[in-house]
Amino acid sequence: MHRPALEAGPRSAEQQRKLDTLLAVVRIPERSLIGHLTGATWHFQDIVFKRLAGGNPFGNTGAQYVGSDDDAALNAKVLRYRADAQGAARFAADTDPTGRIELPVLTVLAIGDPVAFVELDSVFRDTMAAAGNAAHLVQTFTDEHEHSYPADPEYAALMQALLAWVADASRPTPQPVAERCKALEAAFGSGCRFVPGHRPAALDQRVTPRAP
Repeated sequence: MHRPALEAGPRSAEQQRKLDTLLAVVRIPERSLIGHLTGATWHFQDIVFKRLAGGNPFGNTGAQYVGSDDDAALNAKVLRYRADAQGAARFAADTDPTGRIELPVLTVLAIGDPVAFVELDSVFRDTMAAAGNAAHLVQTFTDEHEHSYPADPEYAALMQALLAWVADASRPTPQPVAERCKALEAAFGSGCRFVPGHRPAALDQRVTPRAP
């Protein structure tokens, strides 16, 4: 049975210290911790036992975690798991993007998304480029901090830009999309928070690298 997280008041000093360490090391806000733990427990279990016949594609060998009061002590205590090579290969074949997309792709991601980290988009950008399809991708980013639903005028601006791209090959850039969004606020309400100049850092700047 799921027990709700304790509010800050009833926590002991030791509980708060451990929570602070966990959030600092994995670099997520407290509000998204339960969701991440749920996914890591049940979603990963389903992948291993229902999809990969027990072959665990996840590992943390070689990972050196940072951000705690004593990183050496932390890394000495962390349990280590080695990914099953066959399971990892099957998982990658099923889920890894190839970048072989011959159609226009216009994306949006909140810079502060606590679930799908914005740095993930650097991986997708590099994947499309490696496949020779960089010209088929335009990425936009917003100064928002939730995972679910950007503002209505942002969606409208993105859809109009994508339709124009498909119709007459007028590949958009982030700045005109942001300007289009502001023009649409009269019809769809306020909320345009595009950041046209944003470029996400590499994923290993956010997620601790693992050994291959």
